Amino acid sequence: MLDPHQKQIVLLMCLNGILFLGLNFVANFVVNPGSKRSKKVGYALILSVILAYTGLTEYKTLLALEFHPKTARNLLFGGFVLPVLSLSLVYYRIKKNRIQSK
Repeated sequence: MLDPHQKQIVLLMCLNGILFLGLNFVANFVVNPGSKRSKKVGYALILSVILAYTGLTEYKTLLALEFHPKTARNLLFGGFVLPVLSLSLVYYRIKKNRIQSK
């Protein structure tokens, strides 16, 4: 059986996976928004709320693991959210340019 700290680490890994996939979808939406009446707009808005809740849950879990609040914030946003979102934006922008050049 897992002790409470190990369960929290497993929870963090699952939440990071959800956050990673969601950030990729949002980055894809930003680069390829589709038409005004697209369903992707609604999906992106709903997903943004879910991702905000996921980030808050990760932050609370890091605090429960006795991280300092500033360290937890820097680790979560500076070490995961911003790099993943920016790399995804660059990836989808390069992909879009390659498709348009063909």
